[in-house]
Amino acid sequence: MKILMYAQSIGTVTETFIHQDAVHLSKNHELLYVCDTIADSGNYTLYDNIKVIEADPLSIIRRVLWKFDMHMNLYDTRFSKELNQTIEAFQPDVIHCQFGIQALKLIDNLENQNIPLVIQFRGHDASDLLRKKSYVKRLQEVLDRDNYYSIFVAGSLRENLRKKGINVENSMILHSGIDLTKFVVEKDKNHDTFTFLQVSSLEERKGIEYTLEAFSKFLSKQSSKNFKLVLTGDGKRKPGLVTLVEKLGLQEHVEFVGFVSPAEAKELMHNADVFVHHSITTDDGNQEGIPNALMEAMAMELPVLSSYHSGIPELVTDGENGYLIEERDVDTYASRMADIISWGKMKENREVIANEFEIGIHIKKLEAFYAQMTKA
Repeated sequence: MKILMYAQSIGTVTETFIHQDAVHLSKNHELLYVCDTIADSGNYTLYDNIKVIEADPLSIIRRVLWKFDMHMNLYDTRFSKELNQTIEAFQPDVIHCQFGIQALKLIDNLENQNIPLVIQFRGHDASDLLRKKSYVKRLQEVLDRDNYYSIFVAGSLRENLRKKGINVENSMILHSGIDLTKFVVEKDKNHDTFTFLQVSSLEERKGIEYTLEAFSKFLSKQSSKNFKLVLTGDGKRKPGLVTLVEKLGLQEHVEFVGFVSPAEAKELMHNADVFVHHSITTDDGNQEGIPNALMEAMAMELPVLSSYHSGIPELVTDGENGYLIEERDVDTYASRMADIISWGKMKENREVIANEFEIGIHIKKLEAFYAQMTKA
């Protein structure tokens, strides 16, 4: 099968799961990865069949129309010409677009609308963006086509589209896949400090503020202060979070380690005792699906503390794999931190990933969906 995969970029540290799918699919299929930019050459060396098609910025008129939610059109003369030349030369059996808004860009520039096409929704594109009437209207139009399909990384995201009157009949739920060979649990290292770890960006929906406040409340009730919280990520929100750490008096207990590679993230998980990830729905409605880092942490046999957010309950069962807390409930969050410190490593959590979220299972489900699309 010939698969054309489209995403705006390749190589971003927060989207390694897309690259992972491309690598695994290319083992048995001819796959061409089309993108606008290459973000980091160090992150895509395993997959080289890439076509970069540069795009021009939207005109002022189109940006104004989008800003005021009046109309949405992402046509780009230069991008369209090269895209259609690429498609004509490659002759794909199926087109797989990553993210809703990016898919609409490709569709607005696509001449051959008869090729089976799937749009994958992962969070932002199936939550806060749905507040844009022009975006919803475009999704209603394209997903009403018989040969256009959709994939959701969580059932809650599909329900978000359904509530907006968008056709999701030609769809499937496909949780992200984890390559267990990259998350081999080694013998525990001796360490004196009990470590809570969050591997993520520092963006608002990751709920870092609530984790810090809960950790402060937890620490204040412990006779021993031999605990630390390790946070990855960087960016414009970091100074505010550092200020909050100082306000809470946690300077000796919180460590910001910046952006980390997948290998560095795995090492952090190996040295941690509990994984935390308190996802929240932001005031503008932004949600995520199921954070891949949660799956990776469970593959590393860590008990997890997370939230009743979007698709997370599809992965984590409260009281079995760790604990789930209502969004922004700092008091319960702090209490569960105290409860979970006695749990220890959990082989059961790795088994959940092996049985339901392993990359081989994920790819087979995706291949079966492609086959369904091309036979329809």
